[in-house]
Amino acid sequence: MRILILDPEKNVSHRISKDTSGGYGTGNDFGDTAVPIFLKKTLKKVHDWPPMFALYTMSVLKKFGHNVEYTKNLPKNSENYDLFIIVSSIVCCETECNYIEQLSGLKKKILVIGPFATNMPQKYCDAGGSVIMGEPEFFFLKNRDLNVIENKKHITFEHNFNLDDLPYPDWESVIKNNKTSLLFGTEKSLPILATRGCPYSCFKYCVYPLQQGRKPRQRDTKQIVDELEYWNKKFHVKMFIFRDPVFSINKKHTIEFCNELIDRNLNIKFVIETHLRILDSDLIKVLKQAGLKAVKVGVESFDADVLKASGRFSVSKDQQLEKIRELENNNIQVSAMYILGFPTDNEETINNTINYSKKLNTTYAQFSVWTPYPGTPVFNEYKDKIIVNNYDEFDQYNLVYKHNLFNKEHIRKYLSKAYSSYYLRINWLFKYFKSFITS
Repeated sequence: MRILILDPEKNVSHRISKDTSGGYGTGNDFGDTAVPIFLKKTLKKVHDWPPMFALYTMSVLKKFGHNVEYTKNLPKNSENYDLFIIVSSIVCCETECNYIEQLSGLKKKILVIGPFATNMPQKYCDAGGSVIMGEPEFFFLKNRDLNVIENKKHITFEHNFNLDDLPYPDWESVIKNNKTSLLFGTEKSLPILATRGCPYSCFKYCVYPLQQGRKPRQRDTKQIVDELEYWNKKFHVKMFIFRDPVFSINKKHTIEFCNELIDRNLNIKFVIETHLRILDSDLIKVLKQAGLKAVKVGVESFDADVLKASGRFSVSKDQQLEKIRELENNNIQVSAMYILGFPTDNEETINNTINYSKKLNTTYAQFSVWTPYPGTPVFNEYKDKIIVNNYDEFDQYNLVYKHNLFNKEHIRKYLSKAYSSYYLRINWLFKYFKSFITS
Protein backbone atom coordinates (compact mmCIF):
# COMPACT_ATOMS: atom_id res chain seq x y z
CA MET A 1 0.00 0.00 0.00
CA ARG A 2 1.24 3.49 -0.83
CA ILE A 3 0.84 5.69 2.24
CA LEU A 4 1.43 9.40 2.81
CA ILE A 5 2.08 10.65 6.34
CA LEU A 6 1.02 14.27 6.14
CA ASP A 7 2.24 16.61 8.89
CA PRO A 8 0.69 20.03 8.12
CA GLU A 9 1.92 23.19 9.83
CA LYS A 10 0.40 26.64 9.80
CA ASN A 11 2.52 29.35 8.22
CA VAL A 12 3.98 31.43 11.06
CA SER A 13 7.27 33.20 11.76
CA HIS A 14 8.10 31.09 14.81
CA ARG A 15 8.90 27.42 15.22
CA ILE A 16 6.10 24.87 15.37
CA SER A 17 6.94 21.78 17.39
CA LYS A 18 4.30 19.06 17.45
CA ASP A 19 6.51 16.79 19.54
CA THR A 20 6.54 19.00 22.63
CA SER A 21 3.86 19.45 25.29
CA GLY A 22 3.02 15.76 25.31
CA GLY A 23 2.42 15.62 21.56
CA TYR A 24 -0.13 18.45 21.62
CA GLY A 25 2.56 20.75 20.24
CA THR A 26 3.68 24.30 20.97
CA GLY A 27 4.24 27.44 18.92
CA ASN A 28 7.39 28.94 20.51
CA ASP A 29 5.92 32.43 20.11
CA PHE A 30 8.11 33.90 22.83
CA GLY A 31 7.02 37.54 22.70
CA ASP A 32 6.81 40.72 20.67
CA THR A 33 9.94 42.75 21.46
CA ALA A 34 13.43 42.47 19.96
CA VAL A 35 14.89 39.72 22.14
CA PRO A 36 11.99 37.24 21.96
CA ILE A 37 11.60 37.90 18.23
CA PHE A 38 15.28 37.12 17.71
CA LEU A 39 15.01 33.95 19.83
CA LYS A 40 11.95 32.58 18.07
CA LYS A 41 13.36 33.23 14.59
CA THR A 42 16.65 31.61 15.55
CA LEU A 43 14.92 28.56 16.99
CA LYS A 44 12.85 28.17 13.83
CA LYS A 45 16.05 27.96 11.80
CA VAL A 46 17.89 25.42 13.93
CA HIS A 47 15.19 22.96 15.03
CA ASP A 48 12.89 20.98 12.77
CA TRP A 49 11.89 17.59 14.16
CA PRO A 50 8.66 15.74 13.31
CA PRO A 51 6.86 14.26 16.33
CA MET A 52 8.32 10.93 17.35
CA PHE A 53 4.97 9.12 17.24
CA ALA A 54 4.79 9.92 13.51
CA LEU A 55 8.32 8.62 12.84
CA TYR A 56 7.65 5.45 14.87
CA THR A 57 4.45 4.95 12.87
CA MET A 58 6.41 5.36 9.65
CA SER A 59 9.00 2.77 10.66
CA VAL A 60 6.35 0.22 11.67
CA LEU A 61 4.51 0.62 8.36
CA LYS A 62 7.73 0.24 6.37
CA LYS A 63 8.63 -2.84 8.41
CA PHE A 64 5.49 -4.50 7.10
CA GLY A 65 6.28 -3.69 3.50
CA HIS A 66 4.26 -0.54 2.84
CA ASN A 67 5.56 2.27 0.66
CA VAL A 68 5.49 5.24 3.05
CA GLU A 69 6.39 8.89 2.50
CA TYR A 70 6.45 11.82 4.91
CA THR A 71 5.73 15.44 4.01
CA LYS A 72 4.46 18.67 5.55
CA ASN A 73 2.81 19.88 2.35
CA LEU A 74 0.10 18.31 0.23
CA PRO A 75 1.70 16.99 -2.99
CA LYS A 76 0.17 17.51 -6.42
CA ASN A 77 -0.15 13.76 -7.03
CA SER A 78 -2.27 13.11 -3.94
CA GLU A 79 -4.62 10.83 -5.87
CA ASN A 80 -1.80 8.28 -6.25
CA TYR A 81 -1.79 7.39 -2.55
CA ASP A 82 -3.95 4.63 -1.09
CA LEU A 83 -4.01 5.94 2.48
CA PHE A 84 -3.40 9.26 4.19
CA ILE A 85 -2.25 9.55 7.80
CA ILE A 86 -2.61 13.03 9.28
CA VAL A 87 -0.36 14.03 12.19
CA SER A 88 -2.52 15.92 14.69
CA SER A 89 -1.70 18.68 17.16
CA ILE A 90 -3.56 21.37 19.04
CA VAL A 91 -1.26 24.06 17.70
CA CYS A 92 -2.09 23.33 14.02
CA CYS A 93 -5.52 21.75 14.44
CA GLU A 94 -7.38 24.05 12.05
CA THR A 95 -4.73 23.66 9.34
CA GLU A 96 -4.80 19.88 9.71
CA CYS A 97 -8.59 19.78 9.39
CA ASN A 98 -8.43 21.94 6.26
CA TYR A 99 -6.08 19.37 4.71
CA ILE A 100 -8.45 16.54 5.65
CA GLU A 101 -11.33 18.35 3.98
CA GLN A 102 -9.25 18.80 0.81
CA LEU A 103 -8.36 15.11 0.78
CA SER A 104 -11.83 13.78 1.52
CA GLY A 105 -12.88 14.39 -2.08
CA LEU A 106 -10.41 11.72 -3.24
CA LYS A 107 -12.51 9.01 -1.58
CA LYS A 108 -9.43 7.53 0.13
CA LYS A 109 -9.09 6.43 3.73
CA ILE A 110 -7.85 9.25 6.00
CA LEU A 111 -6.49 8.29 9.42
CA VAL A 112 -5.60 10.83 12.10
CA ILE A 113 -2.98 10.05 14.75
CA GLY A 114 -1.55 11.68 17.85
CA PRO A 115 -2.42 12.58 21.45
CA PHE A 116 -4.52 15.62 20.60
CA ALA A 117 -6.79 13.83 18.13
CA THR A 118 -7.07 10.95 20.61
CA ASN A 119 -8.43 13.28 23.28
CA MET A 120 -10.38 15.68 21.05
CA PRO A 121 -11.39 13.56 18.03
CA GLN A 122 -14.66 15.16 16.95
CA LYS A 123 -13.25 18.05 14.93
CA TYR A 124 -11.11 15.67 12.88
CA CYS A 125 -14.02 13.28 12.39
CA ASP A 126 -16.27 16.12 11.24
CA ALA A 127 -13.62 17.09 8.69
CA GLY A 128 -13.66 13.58 7.22
CA GLY A 129 -10.97 11.66 9.10
CA SER A 130 -10.96 8.54 11.25
CA VAL A 131 -9.06 8.92 14.52
CA ILE A 132 -6.84 6.17 15.90
CA MET A 133 -7.42 6.38 19.63
CA GLY A 134 -4.16 5.84 21.51
CA GLU A 135 -0.54 5.33 20.57
CA PRO A 136 -0.65 4.90 16.77
CA GLU A 137 2.60 2.99 16.39
CA PHE A 138 1.14 0.15 18.46
CA PHE A 139 -2.07 0.18 16.42
CA PHE A 140 -0.08 -0.45 13.26
CA LEU A 141 1.99 -3.15 14.98
CA LYS A 142 -1.28 -4.92 15.74
CA ASN A 143 -2.95 -4.29 12.36
CA ARG A 144 -0.55 -5.25 9.59
CA ASP A 145 -3.19 -5.58 6.88
CA LEU A 146 -4.53 -2.07 6.47
CA ASN A 147 -7.16 -3.16 3.97
CA VAL A 148 -9.25 -4.51 6.83
CA ILE A 149 -9.40 -1.25 8.78
CA GLU A 150 -13.00 -0.80 9.84
CA ASN A 151 -14.89 2.19 8.53
CA LYS A 152 -15.25 3.87 11.90
CA LYS A 153 -14.70 7.44 13.00
CA HIS A 154 -13.08 6.41 16.30
CA ILE A 155 -10.76 3.41 15.94
CA THR A 156 -10.06 1.87 19.32
CA PHE A 157 -7.76 -1.07 20.04
CA GLU A 158 -6.02 -2.90 22.86
CA HIS A 159 -2.38 -3.86 22.86
CA ASN A 160 0.12 -5.60 25.10
CA PHE A 161 3.21 -4.37 23.28
CA ASN A 162 6.02 -2.65 25.13
CA LEU A 163 8.41 0.04 23.96
CA ASP A 164 11.06 -2.53 23.03
CA ASP A 165 8.72 -3.95 20.37
CA LEU A 166 9.06 -0.79 18.30
CA PRO A 167 11.63 -0.42 15.52
CA TYR A 168 13.75 2.72 15.56
CA PRO A 169 11.88 5.84 14.40
CA ASP A 170 12.42 6.41 10.69
CA TRP A 171 14.86 9.32 10.87
CA GLU A 172 16.47 8.12 7.63
CA SER A 173 13.59 9.70 5.73
CA VAL A 174 14.07 13.14 7.30
CA ILE A 175 17.70 13.17 8.46
CA LYS A 176 18.81 14.96 5.29
CA ASN A 177 16.95 17.99 6.60
CA ASN A 178 18.14 17.64 10.17
CA LYS A 179 19.61 20.79 11.65
CA THR A 180 22.22 21.37 14.29
CA SER A 181 21.26 22.54 17.76
CA LEU A 182 22.48 25.92 18.92
CA LEU A 183 20.85 25.45 22.31
CA PHE A 184 23.25 22.87 23.68
CA GLY A 185 26.10 23.16 21.20
CA THR A 186 26.55 23.00 17.44
CA GLU A 187 26.59 19.22 17.07
CA LYS A 188 24.00 17.45 14.93
CA SER A 189 21.23 16.29 17.25
CA LEU A 190 18.26 13.94 17.37
CA PRO A 191 15.40 13.23 19.79
CA ILE A 192 15.29 9.80 21.40
CA LEU A 193 13.02 7.94 23.79
CA ALA A 194 13.86 5.91 26.90
CA THR A 195 10.55 5.95 28.81
CA ARG A 196 6.92 6.99 28.52
CA GLY A 197 4.42 7.85 31.22
CA CYS A 198 4.44 10.27 34.14
CA PRO A 199 2.87 9.73 37.60
CA TYR A 200 3.33 13.22 39.03
CA SER A 201 0.65 15.56 40.38
CA CYS A 202 0.87 18.12 37.58
CA PHE A 203 -1.25 15.73 35.46
CA LYS A 204 -4.11 18.12 36.29
CA TYR A 205 -2.85 20.48 33.60
CA CYS A 206 -0.07 18.49 31.90
CA VAL A 207 -0.95 16.57 28.75
CA TYR A 208 1.76 13.88 28.83
CA PRO A 209 -0.33 11.33 30.79
CA LEU A 210 -3.29 11.69 28.41
CA GLN A 211 -1.83 9.24 25.90
CA GLN A 212 1.29 7.91 27.58
CA GLY A 213 -0.50 7.13 30.85
CA ARG A 214 0.59 7.75 34.43
CA LYS A 215 2.41 4.44 34.79
CA PRO A 216 6.03 4.76 33.60
CA ARG A 217 7.15 2.31 30.91
CA GLN A 218 10.80 1.94 30.02
CA ARG A 219 12.93 0.48 27.28
CA ASP A 220 15.66 -2.04 27.90
CA THR A 221 18.84 -0.07 28.63
CA LYS A 222 20.89 -2.05 26.13
CA GLN A 223 18.37 -1.28 23.39
CA ILE A 224 18.52 2.44 24.19
CA VAL A 225 22.30 2.48 23.87
CA ASP A 226 22.10 0.32 20.75
CA GLU A 227 19.97 3.02 19.16
CA LEU A 228 22.33 5.79 20.27
CA GLU A 229 25.22 3.88 18.73
CA TYR A 230 23.26 3.25 15.53
CA TRP A 231 22.53 6.93 14.87
CA ASN A 232 25.99 7.94 15.99
CA LYS A 233 27.64 5.62 13.45
CA LYS A 234 25.13 6.02 10.63
CA PHE A 235 24.66 9.79 10.68
CA HIS A 236 27.44 10.98 13.02
CA VAL A 237 24.90 12.27 15.54
CA LYS A 238 26.71 13.29 18.72
CA MET A 239 23.91 15.00 20.66
CA PHE A 240 20.66 13.32 21.70
CA ILE A 241 17.62 14.98 23.27
CA PHE A 242 15.65 12.56 25.44
CA ARG A 243 11.92 13.21 25.03
CA ASP A 244 10.87 11.35 28.19
CA PRO A 245 8.37 13.26 30.36
CA VAL A 246 10.59 12.60 33.38
CA PHE A 247 13.96 11.04 32.66
CA SER A 248 15.59 9.22 35.60
CA ILE A 249 12.23 8.53 37.27
CA ASN A 250 13.57 5.01 37.90
CA LYS A 251 17.01 5.46 39.43
CA LYS A 252 18.07 1.84 38.96
CA HIS A 253 17.12 1.91 35.28
CA THR A 254 18.94 5.23 34.81
CA ILE A 255 22.15 3.95 36.40
CA GLU A 256 22.02 0.80 34.27
CA PHE A 257 21.65 2.97 31.18
CA CYS A 258 24.58 5.17 32.22
CA ASN A 259 26.83 2.21 32.92
CA GLU A 260 25.98 0.65 29.56
CA LEU A 261 26.78 3.93 27.81
CA ILE A 262 30.03 4.37 29.75
CA ASP A 263 31.13 0.82 28.90
CA ARG A 264 30.54 1.43 25.17
CA ASN A 265 32.67 4.61 25.22
CA LEU A 266 30.65 6.22 22.41
CA ASN A 267 31.71 9.79 23.22
CA ILE A 268 28.24 11.26 22.79
CA LYS A 269 26.29 13.89 24.75
CA PHE A 270 22.65 13.92 25.77
CA VAL A 271 20.01 16.22 27.27
CA ILE A 272 17.25 15.16 29.65
CA GLU A 273 14.17 16.62 31.31
CA THR A 274 13.55 15.63 34.91
CA HIS A 275 12.60 16.76 38.42
CA LEU A 276 15.23 18.27 40.67
CA ARG A 277 14.15 16.13 43.60
CA ILE A 278 15.09 12.99 41.67
CA LEU A 279 18.70 14.09 41.19
CA ASP A 280 21.04 13.20 44.02
CA SER A 281 24.81 13.62 44.02
CA ASP A 282 25.58 10.02 43.02
CA LEU A 283 23.11 10.11 40.12
CA ILE A 284 24.44 13.45 38.88
CA LYS A 285 28.00 12.11 38.82
CA VAL A 286 27.15 8.96 36.88
CA LEU A 287 24.98 10.92 34.43
CA LYS A 288 27.85 13.33 33.83
CA GLN A 289 30.28 10.47 33.30
CA ALA A 290 27.89 8.93 30.77
CA GLY A 291 27.73 12.18 28.77
CA LEU A 292 24.97 14.34 30.24
CA LYS A 293 25.26 17.79 28.68
CA ALA A 294 22.18 19.58 30.01
CA VAL A 295 19.10 19.16 32.19
CA LYS A 296 15.69 20.74 31.69
CA VAL A 297 13.83 21.30 34.95
CA GLY A 298 10.47 22.83 35.78
CA VAL A 299 10.67 25.65 38.32
CA GLU A 300 7.33 27.11 37.15
CA SER A 301 6.77 29.87 39.74
CA PHE A 302 8.56 31.56 42.61
CA ASP A 303 5.40 31.71 44.71
CA ALA A 304 4.62 28.63 46.81
CA ASP A 305 0.91 29.46 47.06
CA VAL A 306 0.63 29.74 43.27
CA LEU A 307 2.26 26.33 42.87
CA LYS A 308 0.06 24.77 45.53
CA ALA A 309 -3.12 26.13 43.96
CA SER A 310 -2.11 24.65 40.60
CA GLY A 311 -1.38 21.22 42.08
CA ARG A 312 2.31 21.52 41.35
CA PHE A 313 4.82 20.08 43.83
CA SER A 314 8.42 21.26 43.82
CA VAL A 315 11.42 21.24 46.08
CA SER A 316 12.13 24.23 48.32
CA LYS A 317 13.86 27.33 46.95
CA ASP A 318 17.04 26.48 48.86
CA GLN A 319 17.04 22.96 47.41
CA GLN A 320 16.42 24.29 43.91
CA LEU A 321 19.39 26.58 44.11
CA GLU A 322 21.56 23.88 45.68
CA LYS A 323 20.68 21.26 43.02
CA ILE A 324 21.13 23.69 40.14
CA ARG A 325 24.52 24.81 41.41
CA GLU A 326 25.58 21.19 41.91
CA LEU A 327 24.68 20.41 38.31
CA GLU A 328 26.58 23.46 37.11
CA ASN A 329 29.59 22.59 39.27
CA ASN A 330 29.65 19.30 37.35
CA ASN A 331 29.70 21.32 34.09
CA ILE A 332 26.10 20.37 33.26
CA GLN A 333 24.00 23.11 31.71
CA VAL A 334 20.57 23.79 33.21
CA SER A 335 17.50 24.98 31.35
CA ALA A 336 14.85 26.19 33.82
CA MET A 337 11.21 26.39 32.74
CA TYR A 338 8.80 28.97 34.14
CA ILE A 339 5.07 29.56 33.71
CA LEU A 340 3.38 32.97 33.75
CA GLY A 341 -0.33 33.58 34.06
CA PHE A 342 -1.31 30.92 36.58
CA PRO A 343 -4.93 31.50 37.70
CA THR A 344 -3.72 32.83 41.06
CA ASP A 345 -0.87 34.89 39.60
CA ASN A 346 -0.83 38.64 40.14
CA GLU A 347 1.62 41.38 39.21
CA GLU A 348 3.78 40.71 42.24
CA THR A 349 3.99 36.93 41.80
CA ILE A 350 4.85 37.22 38.09
CA ASN A 351 7.55 39.80 38.73
CA ASN A 352 8.89 37.67 41.58
CA THR A 353 9.11 34.71 39.22
CA ILE A 354 10.97 36.75 36.60
CA ASN A 355 13.36 38.09 39.24
CA TYR A 356 13.86 34.62 40.70
CA SER A 357 14.79 33.28 37.26
CA LYS A 358 17.55 35.87 37.10
CA LYS A 359 18.76 34.89 40.57
CA LEU A 360 19.01 31.25 39.51
CA ASN A 361 20.72 32.46 36.32
CA THR A 362 20.68 29.12 34.54
CA THR A 363 22.25 28.67 31.12
CA TYR A 364 18.77 28.80 29.57
CA ALA A 365 15.36 29.95 30.74
CA GLN A 366 12.03 29.26 29.08
CA PHE A 367 8.93 31.27 29.93
CA SER A 368 5.50 30.12 28.80
CA VAL A 369 1.87 30.85 29.64
CA TRP A 370 -0.34 28.67 31.82
CA THR A 371 -2.77 26.85 29.53
CA PRO A 372 -5.80 24.71 30.50
CA TYR A 373 -5.46 22.15 27.72
CA PRO A 374 -8.55 20.34 26.41
CA GLY A 375 -8.56 16.78 27.69
CA THR A 376 -6.87 17.58 31.00
CA PRO A 377 -8.81 17.56 34.28
CA VAL A 378 -8.29 21.29 34.75
CA PHE A 379 -9.93 22.11 31.41
CA ASN A 380 -13.34 21.22 32.81
CA GLU A 381 -12.85 23.91 35.45
CA TYR A 382 -12.04 26.56 32.83
CA LYS A 383 -14.01 25.57 29.74
CA ASP A 384 -16.53 28.35 30.38
CA LYS A 385 -13.71 30.89 30.66
CA ILE A 386 -12.00 30.12 27.33
CA ILE A 387 -11.60 33.34 25.33
CA VAL A 388 -10.20 32.03 22.03
CA ASN A 389 -12.08 30.53 19.10
CA ASN A 390 -9.57 28.13 17.59
CA TYR A 391 -7.63 25.24 19.06
CA ASP A 392 -4.42 26.39 17.41
CA GLU A 393 -4.37 29.43 19.70
CA PHE A 394 -3.47 27.00 22.52
CA ASP A 395 0.22 27.40 21.73
CA GLN A 396 1.46 27.80 25.34
CA TYR A 397 2.54 31.38 24.71
CA ASN A 398 -0.79 33.20 24.69
CA LEU A 399 -3.51 33.56 27.31
CA VAL A 400 -6.50 31.44 26.28
CA TYR A 401 -8.77 31.84 29.31
CA LYS A 402 -10.33 34.76 31.18
CA HIS A 403 -7.91 35.60 33.98
CA ASN A 404 -9.15 37.43 37.05
CA LEU A 405 -6.55 40.20 36.64
CA PHE A 406 -4.88 40.02 33.22
CA ASN A 407 -5.93 40.12 29.59
CA LYS A 408 -4.01 38.67 26.63
CA GLU A 409 -2.04 41.88 26.04
CA HIS A 410 -0.91 42.03 29.68
CA ILE A 411 0.44 38.49 29.56
CA ARG A 412 2.23 39.08 26.25
CA LYS A 413 3.96 42.10 27.80
CA TYR A 414 5.07 40.04 30.79
CA LEU A 415 6.30 37.32 28.45
CA SER A 416 8.34 39.80 26.42
CA LYS A 417 9.64 41.36 29.63
CA ALA A 418 10.72 37.98 30.96
CA TYR A 419 12.74 37.05 27.88
CA SER A 420 14.23 40.49 27.38
CA SER A 421 15.22 41.11 31.00
CA TYR A 422 16.62 37.60 31.35
CA TYR A 423 18.79 37.40 28.24
CA LEU A 424 19.97 41.03 28.20
CA ARG A 425 22.21 40.64 31.23
CA ILE A 426 25.99 40.51 31.59
CA ASN A 427 25.59 37.79 34.23
CA TRP A 428 23.71 35.60 31.79
CA LEU A 429 26.17 36.18 28.93
CA PHE A 430 29.03 35.21 31.23
CA LYS A 431 27.16 32.07 32.36
CA TYR A 432 26.33 31.10 28.76
CA PHE A 433 29.85 31.31 27.38
CA LYS A 434 31.39 29.79 30.48
CA SER A 435 29.09 26.75 30.18
CA PHE A 436 30.61 25.90 26.80
CA ILE A 437 34.21 26.64 27.74
CA THR A 438 34.13 24.36 30.78
CA SER A 439 31.99 21.54 29.36
